Formats: sequence, C-alpha cells, structure tokens
Amino acid sequence: MDRTLTIGTRGSDLALWQANFVKDSLAAINIKAELKIIKTQGDRILNLSFDKLEGKGFFTKELEDELLAGTIDLAVHSHKDLPTENPPGLIIAAVSEREDPSELLLILKDCVDVHQKLSLKYGATVGTSSNRRKAQLLAHRPDLEIQELRGNVPTRIQKLRNESYDAIMIAKAGVSRLGLDLSDLHVETLTPNELIPAPAQGVLAIQIRESDTELFNSLQALNHLHVAEELAVERTVLKLFGGGCHLPLGCYCRKEDGVFQVFTSKADEGDDFPDRLFVEAESTEGLPEKIVAKFAKDRKLPQSVFITRELSEQSYFRRAIEKHKINIEARSLIRTVPVITKLDSYILKHIDWVFFSSKNAVEYFFQLNPLLPKDVKFGVMGSGSEEMLRKKRSLYGVCRRKHRYRRSCR
Repeated sequence: MDRTLTIGTRGSDLALWQANFVKDSLAAINIKAELKIIKTQGDRILNLSFDKLEGKGFFTKELEDELLAGTIDLAVHSHKDLPTENPPGLIIAAVSEREDPSELLLILKDCVDVHQKLSLKYGATVGTSSNRRKAQLLAHRPDLEIQELRGNVPTRIQKLRNESYDAIMIAKAGVSRLGLDLSDLHVETLTPNELIPAPAQGVLAIQIRESDTELFNSLQALNHLHVAEELAVERTVLKLFGGGCHLPLGCYCRKEDGVFQVFTSKADEGDDFPDRLFVEAESTEGLPEKIVAKFAKDRKLPQSVFITRELSEQSYFRRAIEKHKINIEARSLIRTVPVITKLDSYILKHIDWVFFSSKNAVEYFFQLNPLLPKDVKFGVMGSGSEEMLRKKRSLYGVCRRKHRYRRSCR
C-alpha cells in the first residue's frame, strides 16, 4: 500500500497510546500512517453518568462519522466502547491481542484495612462510573458507598490522590499500557473470574470502511483470530441483552485446552445483586443464546438448597440464593480437631511467611496464640480461608496489643 493512512483517535493519553500502537504496527508491515484527533460526546460531557447520556457509542460515534465521510481511513477504539452493531458501511477489520482484562481497586494507603475483604476500610467511598463494577463490588462489599467518577485514566487516579474518594476502580489494561506509577497507592487486583470485566475489555478494535478491500486485506496481518472468536461470544451476549455502557453486565470468554470457558455477571440495576454464571463448551455455536437463556426471568429455579457448611448472614452465596427467595439450609456435617497443641516459638521467630490451606487451619493456628515476627506475611488458598484470616488477624492484633500493654505494666 503506497498511500499514507489517516488514523482517527480520541485525544486522551490512553487513546493516543492505542492509536500510536496501531501506527507502529502498521509501520512494521511497511504502511505509513498519521493521527487525527477527534473529540467525542463522552469526552465533552463529563458531568453526567453514562446512563444519563443519550444513545450509544459515547466514545465512538464521531470517529465513525468521519470514517464514513472519508476524512479518516481507519479508527482505533477500545473494543468495549463500541456498540454491538457497526453502522452500515463500516466493519471491524482487525482486533489486537488482549491485555490482561483484570480490574484494579486503587486504595489510598490510609484507607486500607487488611481485615476487610478487598483490604478496603468499612464504609469507604469508591469512585466508578460503571454500573457493572458497582453491582459486582456491592455484592462483595454492601457497606461501600459508590460515587460517580468520570475522566481519562490519569485524571481519575489524580482525583483519588486528591482524596476525593477513598478508592477507585479502573481497568488494569489502561494502567499497564500507560506504564503508570501506582507505588503511592495500595493496589488490589481482581481477576476476571472475581470481578467479571466488560465484554471485549483489554482489546483494541480497528474499524474501516467495508468498501476498502485493499486496507482490509493489509490489516489481516494485525488481526488475532483467536481473540476475535472469544469476543464474538462476549459481544453477542451483550447484543442479546440489548445492552450498552450502562448495563450492569460482565462477560468474559477464554479458551483453555480447547474448551471455551465463559464467566457472566448481570444485574438489572447498578444497586442490584448480580446473578453469575459459569459455563464450558467445546464450541461457540449457540453458546451466547444458552448463556442468555440462563438469565431468563421465567427460568426454573430450585425451591430449597442444602449446603454442608455454615453460612453467615452476609455470605455471598447465601445472598445470591436468597435473592431468588430460595430456602437455604446450611449445616456443617463434619468436625475437625487440631493435632498440635503448642507451636515451637523458636521456629516461628524466624519465619517470613505463614501459608494456610484451609479455613480450619487459620482458626486453629490463632487459637495457639502464636508469637510471630512483626513483619511476617500471610498467604491463603481459597476465599473462605481469606475471610477467616482477615477476622482472626484482626482479633490477634487486638490480643497482641493487650499482651504488650500488660507486659509493659509489670
């Protein structure tokens, strides 16, 4: 291709990184390109949440209009910002490799409480403009206060540093691409199966005119077919739900050992407790339809569930079940006993880490009143062990302080 292409892009730091990434990728296959910055509705209106903005494509429509008008040759988008259907005459010619689609919870260091889930203090204020994040975050921590947060990635992080919030939620992909220094903040990473990302999160889309066959053929060198296959599932689920940026929907598809694994979370509103679904399939054919059917209002639900462990009133599982007025019987069927009655203080004095493989191990360990180094670190396997560790460490810290006080008074 002997012409110089014009790439349409938004003007934020992240959008420019993405456009320059595509420009460099094109240069690697001997195609020259230059950038044209275009402002979108989402860039201009920063005082309203996404569900208050009219229409769809808040960050894409103006780029698509210029593409159709012929003033640019291709547009680079964060794929998750695109509506599920292209305007007539436009197509997605290529998609990038997927950056890690995890979410980050960035916390001011004086708002950290390791005894609470997600290490965030009780009743903290969290900034996010996403109903999807809001619904899933409140499902884990209903005590949190969610407040609107708009702006590009550096702006949102600066608002946190200015103490407008105690914490904010942000996509890991944007932070990684911009190489931002977060050393002054506490960072909690929520993996895609913990907090399910937006459909197509972490992927770039290159959009062109459907009639530009020469450019389409050239761009296939940048297209990642395995990513496109996974995104097709996610975006079809989004389309079937009739959603956009305001819908509290998370959908993430990955292929592991030849099997497609799909994680889905959906709520009716951002304040609602979301339903979650995990499915596996060897083919994507009919998979989105099967997923959406599982969320149907008239789907058949059980009347009663028995689980062989005790559940607190705030248990995620209990709340997910009782949301649908399903009766739950939760009773432990087993009893365990400790096999050690005393811990060797000399060994504990020199350890760096304590790792727990079960909830019971955490409970028994702290019953032995261990004398641990001040800077010892803890690790766990499983969310039940994590929750128990947070509780026990809180009590252990109180006991240690009382013990030191008594000793100092002698």
